[in-house]
Amino acid sequence: MSLINMIGVLLVLHGSKVSQWKEMAVGYAEMLGKDFDLVEYGFLEFDQPDLRTALENLFKKGADQIIVVPLLFATGTHFLKDIPRLLGIEGNEAVIDGRKVSITIASPIGLDQRIADILKERVEEAIKVRVENN
Repeated sequence: MSLINMIGVLLVLHGSKVSQWKEMAVGYAEMLGKDFDLVEYGFLEFDQPDLRTALENLFKKGADQIIVVPLLFATGTHFLKDIPRLLGIEGNEAVIDGRKVSITIASPIGLDQRIADILKERVEEAIKVRVENN
């Protein structure tokens, strides 16, 4: 038995019928791929892959520990109930092909000054566009 664990990162996005959601998922997965070898994304609804498929993909690539990273701002039904249910988590594990895989769900984004800085930038950009169009 190896003492070295292969960590997989699973990004969780809500999903939408609008293609921009999938583009965001691909973009964030590529960004995190610079720091982690195994990164996949999955959607709660509307888009593919679904969460369970993304989890199984990480397992097939050798991950035996999965860090689930919800791209959500706060806890709620998706965080507390839907993500564990869709991944098939019992306790801190899921069973894939008869093998247990350790799963940790990271905290939601929450209140963070870095996000507030981005929001401030968006407000300033919108003000600039508005001024330029008048």
